[in-house]
Amino acid sequence: MIFVTVGNATQGFKRLLHAVDEAAASGIFGGDAVFIQSGNNPDFSSRHCEHQPFINMQKFESLVRDSNLVVSHAGAGTLLHVFQAGKIPVVMPRRKQHDELVDDHQLELVEVLAKEGRVVPALEPEDLANAVDEARRRNLQPSQKSLPRIIGLLQQTIEELTQ
Repeated sequence: MIFVTVGNATQGFKRLLHAVDEAAASGIFGGDAVFIQSGNNPDFSSRHCEHQPFINMQKFESLVRDSNLVVSHAGAGTLLHVFQAGKIPVVMPRRKQHDELVDDHQLELVEVLAKEGRVVPALEPEDLANAVDEARRRNLQPSQKSLPRIIGLLQQTIEELTQ
């Protein structure tokens, strides 16, 4: 099963959702079923994937853990869960140029994590097929259990703020 998540941001992310639906139609995911957590995209409908706007944390963690591949936005919280599950995700960052965020912090995070080998970037929809192939290949290799330094710092900051 392929798990796709766009998180809970108030901005839509139809660029990733449509790319995944088209990828499923063209057979990029092989015979794997695709489940999409579609977020704040109320008019999104998929012809090739099961989808639900929001899911609870227990289901989210289960989908991350049980999936063959995770495709996601570059939200730090989402990536933290994926790394803790020992997976290398395909990541399409939300971009300012597409009015998906007010700045390009997700792009910056993806660039750092890609250099560390922790994510496979798909910056645009046309990058998705190659990114899926690369992530599948890399996920077959033994996983690295340690968190990237930047994610560890984000986790520490979040924990400090919530105490």
